[in-house]
Amino acid sequence: MSAFTTRRGSARWTACAVTAICFATSSAWGQVDTGGGDAGAGVDPLAGVDIMKVEEDWVLDIANPDPEADCPQIITVFGPSDPTIGTHAVVELNHGTLPDFSEGGMQLSVWWGDWLIGYRRQHAPAELYYAIERLTYTTVTEVQNNRLKLFVANGESLTWGEFGDDGTSSMKVELLTERANLNEWNPDHSINHSRVTYGANRVNKYVRSEIRYYTESGLHYTDSNESVIHRLTEDEFAPDPVNAGD
Repeated sequence: MSAFTTRRGSARWTACAVTAICFATSSAWGQVDTGGGDAGAGVDPLAGVDIMKVEEDWVLDIANPDPEADCPQIITVFGPSDPTIGTHAVVELNHGTLPDFSEGGMQLSVWWGDWLIGYRRQHAPAELYYAIERLTYTTVTEVQNNRLKLFVANGESLTWGEFGDDGTSSMKVELLTERANLNEWNPDHSINHSRVTYGANRVNKYVRSEIRYYTESGLHYTDSNESVIHRLTEDEFAPDPVNAGD
């Protein structure tokens, strides 16, 4: 992993013309009902356990991309801390901004507040070009053996095929950490900071579809409440993505 002590400047937000975006916060842990067993409404399903890994599933339905204009452009933010002051990762889709702006593909960068730690690039310069295409991917935050792992997994699309971490360091950054768990992880941070930065009129839908919480023993709890980041009115009438059944 390349390490940097570069102050975050304009590079991260290059070509990010923000258009109509809808934000929705996800359920706080204390408001989630497990829906079974002895738990009742308002019971925190994560109380009394150490969370070691969090997986967030994302769905992007592209309407009509424009490769000539390199749009749409999307960012997904995730990680263990408040992105404004702590450690977090940014996934840039259909573009990258480090070390300079580049078209197509995707980039994973990791930050501590405004300080850049490192970045990875994949599938550049291939640009989104299929109309009515669906992208699905998972962002993973994990603590294991004094290491914080931030990566993209299980990416699927027509344009890029499979993408994300492939067993190498392609879309994965690991850091030394003193964190013992991810109990301070907040589901709202990803939603509040992710968005369509350019060409929002070319994205029918952008949602987080599911969150999975893991302890050292394995999967502990699944939150299937959908959180909407962006949705066009036209999404209600749009045809199903051509690869929706893949």
